Amino acid sequence: MPISQSLHDDIAQRLQQAREEALATVRTRLEADPEGNEPSPISPRAHLVQNDDAPTAEMIAHDEEHFAEHETNLLHQIDAAIGRLENGGYGICVSCGCDIPEERLRATPTVQTCVPCQERIEQEQGTGRGPTM
Repeated sequence: MPISQSLHDDIAQRLQQAREEALATVRTRLEADPEGNEPSPISPRAHLVQNDDAPTAEMIAHDEEHFAEHETNLLHQIDAAIGRLENGGYGICVSCGCDIPEERLRATPTVQTCVPCQERIEQEQGTGRGPTM
């Protein structure tokens, strides 16, 4: 069953806002100072100040690179959700084809699976949030 127009409009607005925020964050992490005075945050040179050591600067740059990668992945998830929304596939589980409940869509607009399928995937991959002892 297709999602309601009000849900569609709400999700479209939220996804677009999230996309703009993620894109701005990625650009901030990747782009150097336009005047060339400062390197990009993912460059080890950006974290070297007087009396700093190179390994610490490299570690911080590595973290910045990881954060940029995370934001880029989020951007891809948002773009995929926007595509499903525009093509009429939003709200349908990509695994089993069942409808994803509205509450789940509102909680996580980029979600692609229903709860039972997500639980199955996490169990198969060992990535669930179950007991760790």
